[in-house]
Amino acid sequence: MLSDQRRERLDISRLVPEAQAIVHAAATVYLHHLGQWCMGVLVHGSALKGDYIPGCSDIDFQLYLEPAAFTQKGQLPLEVCLALQRDLALSVSVHSRACASPSPWKGYLGPIPGAYHVVAGTLPIPEATEEELRLSARTALEKLDPPMAYLTEGLLEHGGGRLAYRVRLLCTDVWPMLYHILTIQQGNGLGMWNLPKRKAMDLLPKESASAQTLLAFYQAIRTYYPEEAPVEEGLRAIESGVAFLKSVKSWWNEINAS
Repeated sequence: MLSDQRRERLDISRLVPEAQAIVHAAATVYLHHLGQWCMGVLVHGSALKGDYIPGCSDIDFQLYLEPAAFTQKGQLPLEVCLALQRDLALSVSVHSRACASPSPWKGYLGPIPGAYHVVAGTLPIPEATEEELRLSARTALEKLDPPMAYLTEGLLEHGGGRLAYRVRLLCTDVWPMLYHILTIQQGNGLGMWNLPKRKAMDLLPKESASAQTLLAFYQAIRTYYPEEAPVEEGLRAIESGVAFLKSVKSWWNEINAS
């Protein structure tokens, strides 16, 4: 449990400048409502590594909470979540995403050394190892089966930011898959996961389908956000993102068939 004094001392020093105020505001809200159970709050992703894309990139939080925070169903109490959402709406103007993990953390992959930053408290779980990252990469590549249902079903809906939401959701599959493939190709998952997107992209073989389709995806989302350009730009992002995932799956099938 974080004391009131420790809650006030939020460390945002390693985060990219454009994310610092957002992280401070969101972390303050999380700790106000969950601080009595919270052991640690960390941030990972582009808010730390760079290549933050306004309007698209989420601020990725990981909250480590004591078991007492959760109901018998393993959920946070609804009334706590409602109050938390009200305060987030008042103080946070961009997309933030938090995953609340109970203890003990059996089966959870720890954060990657160098690729996360503790904003408050401590890290109560072992960091990920190279072996764990390779296993995670192989599992993700084996399970990969694009296009995902959230795209094909979601494209039947229209309005209210639905397309933008689907594109952001696709990002949560595309970017991790880039690091998974590099973990296998480069044999250095710990190093790969510490790279920002553009530096990681540059490590893909330039003439490969994966490199070309991922570059098209990156260019499409940079055009589509932050103002949510015409629908065609969002659809182009989805087409190129799915093409990248398909190329990754083809590569994975080929190396496992040989």
